[in-house]
Amino acid sequence: MKLIQSIHPPQLDNCDRQSILNYFDNAWQLENLLLQTLVGEDTFYLNPDPLRNPLIFYLGHSAVFYINKLIRVGLLETRLHPEYEILFEIGVDPEKPEELNQAIAHLEWPQVAEVWEYRQKAYEVISQFIQTTAIDLPIRPDHPLWALIMGLEHQRIHIETSSMLIRQLPISRVKRPENWEYAPCNGYTPQNEMVEVSGGVVKIGKAFDDHTYGWDIDYGDRTVEVAPFLASKYLITNAEFWYFVKAGGYEQPDYWDAESWSWVTENNIKHPKFWLPANGNYKYRAMFDEIDLPLDWPVEVNHYEAMAYCRWRGENTRLMSESEYHLATYDNGLIADVDSYNLNLKFGSPTPVGMLETAKSYSGLYDLRGNVWEWLSDHLNPLTGYQPHYLYADNSAIFFDTQHYMMLGGCWITNGTEALKYYRNWFRPNFYQHAGFRIVQDINN
Repeated sequence: MKLIQSIHPPQLDNCDRQSILNYFDNAWQLENLLLQTLVGEDTFYLNPDPLRNPLIFYLGHSAVFYINKLIRVGLLETRLHPEYEILFEIGVDPEKPEELNQAIAHLEWPQVAEVWEYRQKAYEVISQFIQTTAIDLPIRPDHPLWALIMGLEHQRIHIETSSMLIRQLPISRVKRPENWEYAPCNGYTPQNEMVEVSGGVVKIGKAFDDHTYGWDIDYGDRTVEVAPFLASKYLITNAEFWYFVKAGGYEQPDYWDAESWSWVTENNIKHPKFWLPANGNYKYRAMFDEIDLPLDWPVEVNHYEAMAYCRWRGENTRLMSESEYHLATYDNGLIADVDSYNLNLKFGSPTPVGMLETAKSYSGLYDLRGNVWEWLSDHLNPLTGYQPHYLYADNSAIFFDTQHYMMLGGCWITNGTEALKYYRNWFRPNFYQHAGFRIVQDINN
């Protein structure tokens, strides 16, 4: 793409001031690029996804996160705007008490211009901080500068969050950047055969002394022996999922459990969220345009829909587990560089499944990393040695339940350490992300 692309994360045992400053500038420009695509100030007050916040929250949130964390560790002394640093810190979250969410929903949001002004002041303060503060290496989780690196990675996560919200706005509310490029659509879909993945032993977890940033949920270790299994060579495509829709998949309760069927019926769901009915067929909502449904791109669905498709396929079809994912993706820990995959805004959209030969793993499966996130069968869970970080104690621990499913691999806009091997992501099953799935079957011995 001929616009701002993500750069690789700094090595926290061997980086300098300029590399951190470049990484910060890059994240800020990326987020600005997305937020500046919104048309009309009133668009910032819209809430395109009731499970998230109005867009103005995200305009202020990343800046506030930096300021609050740096104050927390004593690296900044003075607040820029105490009211904003409360208002834009708290988010609407299904896990928070209903009365708190209702209070947030009725807040009087400030003027958009004022939030942009705050954002610019925060940029100047943080930039000056990076340029004048001693960079004492290595930066580890107990180092005060961990707060800065946490802000850098948190902002990159919210770049992806904002992109998902923008996709849910009416087309009239957004304007595509001049050089934004979608991937091609080939107009045909390859045969999605089932490939046998040999069994083996996998180790999951990020070392505590790793030289890149990690979230608390990434650290620890787990060793798992994985039996051989069959997996679809490609992510399930829009074309394949279209057969499920055509067969009445959204009208048959047998393909859904009680919880997901309630979601279907209460919300009158008839097709994937980014499919738009058009003259008996479907268009596709890309980031800034409505285009013909790209049949060879991976379908983007939530966990409920992925599981319904598996039940429709029958034959004990299921989603991949975390340990199976690692076995299929990484050969003795050797992996290609992130540039080999549809990550870091290589394209402004998903790509046709299997388009990038460099995104083929040693197991013969494509797009295990990049393109779209891959829903897994596992609930979020801690690894051995897990400890919540004091700067963000509720980052993951409050989600160890049966309501949050894991997804791995990243997507086309995933960047920073989120695009690296060890990042463990999760969402509630009714949430939408740039996420799809592949199917798995056990091998009958």
